[in-house]
Amino acid sequence: MAHTVTITTLQHAGNGHRSIYHIGLISDGVSAELTDRLVVDPVVDLGLTADARLAIEWVGYNFIGFDATLHYDSGLPTDNIAWCLGRDNAASTFNTEIGIKDQSGIGTGTGKLEIDTFGFSSAGSQGTIMLMVRNS
Repeated sequence: MAHTVTITTLQHAGNGHRSIYHIGLISDGVSAELTDRLVVDPVVDLGLTADARLAIEWVGYNFIGFDATLHYDSGLPTDNIAWCLGRDNAASTFNTEIGIKDQSGIGTGTGKLEIDTFGFSSAGSQGTIMLMVRNS
């Protein structure tokens, strides 16, 4: 058995414009933590080119029993942490002109937005994330 991760595109404007995703996470109580689990691929999901960068404009979440980090794949041993998501729930809006940009660029890594979890391997851990991203 494996954890259930369901990513649903709620809005996709195309050409790198604003896209909104709903991510559902349910632990199977047995498997290890999620590590570098793909959330958004800027090239495949938003149609960005290699010189473009992804930015998070808004994130809201509700977690039961675990924490997580969203990070950009930099191609380095330590990725660029974009935002830490603690237990419970919260929502954060970032400047829509800037957002939380991928500082690594797709040229040195993939620029993919990924998630790591902490405490998610426990039975009963579950959560949801609402995420708005765009080309920066």
